[in-house]
Amino acid sequence: MFYKYMVVENQGKKTLYLYLNNMEEYSSEFLSQEGLLLSLYRRIYNYIKNEKIPFDGDQISIVVNGVVLDTFYLSDYDNRRDELVELIEADYGVSQKFIDLNHSTGIIEKLKIDEYIFGVISNEIPEIFSEEALKAQAVVARTYAVKRLSKGLPIRDYSNTYIYRDKKYLKEIWGNQYDNYSKKIKEAIQDTKNEVIKFDGEYIDAYYHLSSNGKTEDSANVLKLAYPYLKSVSSTYDIDSSNVGYRIVPNDYLSQLLNTPIHEGTEVELLMKTIGHRVKYIRFGDKVFDGLLLARRLGLDSNDFSVSIGKNATTFTTRGHGHGLGLSKYGAEGMAKAGYNYYQILNHYYPNTYIEKEENYRKNR
Repeated sequence: MFYKYMVVENQGKKTLYLYLNNMEEYSSEFLSQEGLLLSLYRRIYNYIKNEKIPFDGDQISIVVNGVVLDTFYLSDYDNRRDELVELIEADYGVSQKFIDLNHSTGIIEKLKIDEYIFGVISNEIPEIFSEEALKAQAVVARTYAVKRLSKGLPIRDYSNTYIYRDKKYLKEIWGNQYDNYSKKIKEAIQDTKNEVIKFDGEYIDAYYHLSSNGKTEDSANVLKLAYPYLKSVSSTYDIDSSNVGYRIVPNDYLSQLLNTPIHEGTEVELLMKTIGHRVKYIRFGDKVFDGLLLARRLGLDSNDFSVSIGKNATTFTTRGHGHGLGLSKYGAEGMAKAGYNYYQILNHYYPNTYIEKEENYRKNR
């Protein structure tokens, strides 16, 4: 059945790749009916045993023509009782469209689109968040994936904003809460089945950030392009003490970075703020800096910051976390707790948009 195998270790996690000859063999053997799936697990287990493969990991990936077509986990098969612990391909009522997920290891894995969304939501938003906040994130993640598919662009497991986590990783970090959290997120995906956000008939660029400083940012101040649905709006529900961050930078290092002397007594002047109350231009001594670029160079949580220069170091105090575009994750959670549904949350953070499901659309309520 399998003609070769390969064990790959990445960041301390091992994956066993099993290679099949052709798609026909895959189609006939890897069906999602429980009886056939159980037979498949027996074959995998016996192959590992008979070939004496030195594999002590959990993840098994099936490869045909260089593409990962399915991923399974040995922990889902109890070989002593010869039964499945969890049905891997159980359909929980979501879209069955497939995507090719490009892993940083170079492997391409074929996933159902909502399996990808599950892996993104599980990483991007706390699993303890309210149902409506999870639903909002599900629609945002689906919009991102579908837009890239529509343009023929690759979907990667790690980008600047969307990070995918597989089930093995989630089982490790969630522990005995895996079933509860998994069920909650799958329900959010199912309840928003096939829904995406559009503006004027096109998928939006679904930007989001962790938390705001009380207002989101206008896209013209971050992307240099003005999107009608990425306008600055109030975000009052995520204002609390946890939004304040600090970064202490030695004056010697800051002087080198800014290429100007920084010491106690150096004059600092905030020249201009954006509509989102973030630093647009700031002056250190006789040099003027772009607030967003400076925040990125210094690794600040956001470009809403104040500066205090001391004898040996400079303290940057920030408010909010992220670029401030689009949905605020903590703002969405605050709105959900206040009784807003995910339509209202998305309508607030992406004004002038609507949610479309399959061939029909519903405007955000």
